[in-house]
Amino acid sequence: MICAVLLLGLAAGRPAEADPAVVRIVVPIDLAALPLLVAAHDRLIEKLAEARAIPVTVQWLTPNGGNPLDQLASGQADIVATTDIAAFIAAWDAHSGAPTEIRGLAGLARMPYLLLSRNPAIATIRDFSAKDRIAVPALKLSVPAIMLEMAAVDEWGAAHYDRLDPLTVARGSQEADTALHAGKGDIDADFSRAPYANDERADPTIHRVMDSFDIAGPHSVSAVVTTAQFRDANPTLCAAVVDALTGADASIREHRGSAAEIFVDAAKDQGFAVEELSDMLGDPDTSFDPAPAGIQRLVAFMHQIGRIQHNPDSWQQLFFPEIYKLPGS
Repeated sequence: MICAVLLLGLAAGRPAEADPAVVRIVVPIDLAALPLLVAAHDRLIEKLAEARAIPVTVQWLTPNGGNPLDQLASGQADIVATTDIAAFIAAWDAHSGAPTEIRGLAGLARMPYLLLSRNPAIATIRDFSAKDRIAVPALKLSVPAIMLEMAAVDEWGAAHYDRLDPLTVARGSQEADTALHAGKGDIDADFSRAPYANDERADPTIHRVMDSFDIAGPHSVSAVVTTAQFRDANPTLCAAVVDALTGADASIREHRGSAAEIFVDAAKDQGFAVEELSDMLGDPDTSFDPAPAGIQRLVAFMHQIGRIQHNPDSWQQLFFPEIYKLPGS
């Protein structure tokens, strides 16, 4: 409410811009996209846009079965939430300097990926053998896949960054969770994050090997992304989106139970309990912040191993100016 009053005062002193009457936002049903789910539930973007004299209708869309970044690049969406920051970095790299250039509006969530195994012989990554298989969301271009390579560098040196790559297999989070619990199939380890990692850790036959914060320090796992064309045409609306995310982040911190209820309602068929999710949101390693964290280190590593072509000297080159004053990294 305070934010909206302030914005009304700002809007009164300048003419309205030609922002769209409808904005299409793609949001996966994922805990890493919780601020957008809260913003949708509370109509924060609409309220803050109206306060800036740009009445807007938000069409909240779910991914059409593919990558939300592909929907953005193909013009099927105006803004998307990407729930794997490495995929965003790769897309930024691929479109950098092109008419289809994409950048981030803001970060979304910070939380660790946990490497978990049901093989009691595995205490560290040195214990993985050729017979072991590690589930990751996507090969090569997902945060867990990159983190395994960073861990391999720490353990065996830069020349052996890909030593664990032959052990990785691509699995969706829910599929990997089910398989690890069952102890059947081709995986005996999973590199995942909340809420699936929490569910796996509750199984006494599954243990923690390490997590991504051990490897790279606290880092963002998700971001809100748009095209340079859309942002340049709609700067006031994009600023309202960032403010809405800031408001949603504060709401999650102050009202964990309500935020958990919003997520459970959105993820009706996934079987999550409000109490368990509320506890997850209270984990000190889990936070929601528009300032991206750990981006520069991840980008530098991806460039070092040839995964991307560009090597920016600041995290700000991957994002739009609306968040430049925030303490990102």
